[in-house]
Amino acid sequence: MSVHRPLDEELEILWDLLVRMHLLVDEQLADAIDAVSRCDAEKAATVRDRDDEVDQLELAVDHQCERILALHTPVAVDLRLIVTAVKVNTDLERIGDHAKNLAKHTPHLVGGGELLRETKITEMADVARTILRQAQDAFLKRDRLLARRVVAHDREVDALHEANKERLAALIRAHPGRAEALVYLVTMSKAIERIADHAKNIAETLVFLIEGEDIRHRRLPRPDEFAPGHPAA
Repeated sequence: MSVHRPLDEELEILWDLLVRMHLLVDEQLADAIDAVSRCDAEKAATVRDRDDEVDQLELAVDHQCERILALHTPVAVDLRLIVTAVKVNTDLERIGDHAKNLAKHTPHLVGGGELLRETKITEMADVARTILRQAQDAFLKRDRLLARRVVAHDREVDALHEANKERLAALIRAHPGRAEALVYLVTMSKAIERIADHAKNIAETLVFLIEGEDIRHRRLPRPDEFAPGHPAA
């Protein structure tokens, strides 16, 4: 018969807070991408207004981690969960910040939708959100294999970001009178690239939670290398 510990209740509260943080940040990113793709300044304003909710949840997760450390002195897997929570919480808050920045820059694109369509920014944003959703799914299911696939998919966003930089540089040279709006698009592309990086961090942290192995900065297989029958699968 399993023994229920007071620590288990505290860990459950922590896990619930992290789930809420995941859901809120995903909503923020989805709304920010929608605002950017439609050059919708009003929608962007709602994203910026909700950023305080993300900050408050970040503090709640941090305080719960501090409470558990102070009252229970967790070890082994329990301690890894606390370390994971702190790291994931930070990455989610940063994603929320980048979503806010996307929203903040959106008014500069009003009337400039044709410039946005000249880039791969909306495609890149969709891929970044897909990576975040996959990282969240892996986290909630504690699925280490899915987490490893997420890490490999981050390269797709990196490639799109490089393509954006080249295209935007060419557009700035061709349309110097639109340079200000184009510079904001460069900034947005970088923000999306960072969002994908933080989602990848969440996946890497999950692998650490489950396996106790730190896979950061390690060359992982490409997504196609996870296909059945491939040596890396």
